[in-house]
Amino acid sequence: MTGGSRDAYVQANRAAWDASAPYHRRAETFFRLRAGFARPGYSCLDDIATARLTDLGVAGKDVAQLCCNNGRELLSIRNLGAAACVGFDQSAAFLDQARDLAAAGGLDCTFVEADVYGLAADYDAAFDRVVVTIGVFGWMPDLSGFLAVAARLLRPDGALFVYEQHPIMNMTEPHDAADPFRLVHSYFKRDPFVEEGAIVYDGTAREHGPTKYWFVHTLGDIVTACLEHGLIIDSFQEFPHNISSAEYDIYNNRPAQLPQSFTLTARKSA
Repeated sequence: MTGGSRDAYVQANRAAWDASAPYHRRAETFFRLRAGFARPGYSCLDDIATARLTDLGVAGKDVAQLCCNNGRELLSIRNLGAAACVGFDQSAAFLDQARDLAAAGGLDCTFVEADVYGLAADYDAAFDRVVVTIGVFGWMPDLSGFLAVAARLLRPDGALFVYEQHPIMNMTEPHDAADPFRLVHSYFKRDPFVEEGAIVYDGTAREHGPTKYWFVHTLGDIVTACLEHGLIIDSFQEFPHNISSAEYDIYNNRPAQLPQSFTLTARKSA
């Protein structure tokens, strides 16, 4: 489907995520999350995300998370004191897991199944904060269109928070047994990676799963898309640690360290 339409890519990736959901529900990680959220105030957020969100201010704020997956980060933000919390995702199967985690903690969060590009106008200017976390950008065939949605969900002077894998990591192949540190792919790759197999993050290989499409967006793409939609960047920081799949852990703590992750905050023009 390389060269296909945005909708076709979205539909293919939705099928891949739904097919992968059973692996995640059976994983030990999910049971740990459910046990965690059963404890008052539990958060799965790391120190960097917690500090950034606290500095940005989420207590008492209405928060949306785009492509929330199983809702673990949004539920953690709710435990940081956020007010109304709404998570959007196209995978009904993962949203079922989100509602399970919310029930475990008695947390009042709303989870909405929707194509992120087609969110209803009812949500426009409904949130003080919009959150995007690990791996979302790579599933987006149209990054500018995605950030346009983030912008319209925000109230004037609302803020976007992004905590993502650094796009330079798309140049590597951690599964390359001969040399996982060799740069294999162009940073400026425009056609998507086309892969098969279930989507898992524990480093295991799953052979069965629908075809999925992963898109490369440079830092320049990200910055430009924010500016195009009135999102004024006020903070950007890069980090050497992995926040993605377990196989990328091999790049941690190297003498010559790659930037593996970044945070970005941006304000919507008042």
